[in-house]
Amino acid sequence: MNKQQLLKTATEALDELLHLPGGVLYSSHETLQPGEVYYLGFNPGGEGGNPLRDDLTRMLAQTENAFLDGEWAPAGIDREPGDAPMQRRTVALLESLGFAVRDICASNLIFVQSKDYKGVEYSLADKCWPVHRTILDIVKPKLILCCGNSGVSAYGYLKRRFGGEESAAASGHGNWSLKAFRAQIEGRECCVVGLPHMSRYEPRNKPQVIEWIRQVAKL
Repeated sequence: MNKQQLLKTATEALDELLHLPGGVLYSSHETLQPGEVYYLGFNPGGEGGNPLRDDLTRMLAQTENAFLDGEWAPAGIDREPGDAPMQRRTVALLESLGFAVRDICASNLIFVQSKDYKGVEYSLADKCWPVHRTILDIVKPKLILCCGNSGVSAYGYLKRRFGGEESAAASGHGNWSLKAFRAQIEGRECCVVGLPHMSRYEPRNKPQVIEWIRQVAKL
């Protein structure tokens, strides 16, 4: 698979959704190459985004990284590029694992934007999956790192779809847990790790979390 095939797959698979606001990549098109990690959230947050049709038009020329360059406004408060708490936490997590954030292919399970997860139909994940299948074929990650690990999350979807024995560890925040499983993901063995949602979970200053991810993912 290559980038042009990804664009073709996305245009066909998302045909009924193209008029809705949203986006496919949270990273530069240059991350569509073999890499160790695929980072997945649930769906783009916020309101007033461009239609998916427009996003696909520019996807293969996109150079921005949503976590470093995005101007987010959590709780309606405008932030400087990369300065929202969730952005800073995500960057810190990836860097603590030894990765350059701009090199990590990042996306969301569901490409349609909504103010919160309740504003999007979970069933849309099935419509978006052919796009993820193509991305996985290009990136060939050994680790899929998920923001959120509840039943309604990218982690929960992958666990139901592909199975695999689950392990867990303390997250260092109350009774929230880290979760992981290993399975054949579209014909390739992969470790899937789910953290509590980064909008509320602070991974910084938790070296035991980083070490646990390294061990289960065999990084």
